[in-house]
Amino acid sequence: MCGVLLCTVFKSIKNEYSLFVRLVISVAIMLFSFSLMIPILNYIEQITQNTIIYSYIPLLIKVLGIAIIVQLTVDIAQNTGEDAIATKIALFGKMQILILTMPLITDLFNLCKELLK
Repeated sequence: MCGVLLCTVFKSIKNEYSLFVRLVISVAIMLFSFSLMIPILNYIEQITQNTIIYSYIPLLIKVLGIAIIVQLTVDIAQNTGEDAIATKIALFGKMQILILTMPLITDLFNLCKELLK
C-alpha cells in the first residue's frame, strides 16, 4: 500500500523516478516473500525426508524460484511498455524450466514404461 502511494507521489513529481521506485519496491517485496517461504520449505523438506520424492525437492524449489523471478521480470518489462521483451523473457523462463525438469520427465516416462510391462 505504501509502495503504491510512494509511486503515485513520485509519478506526479518526477515521472522518471517512479520507474526506479517501482523497481525497488518490487525487489523488496520479492525478497520479503522469499524470507516468508523459508519455513514452508523447511516443512516440506521435513515431511518428505523419508520418501521417494525427497530427491526432487531441490529441483522443485529451483523451478519455483525461476518462475517467480521470471514473472517479476515480465511484469516489470510490461510496466515499462516493453511487451515484446516481456514475451521473450517468459519464453526463456519456460524453456529454462523445461530443461531443468528433463530428468524428472525422463524418470516419469521410465516409470510408466515399467508399469506397462
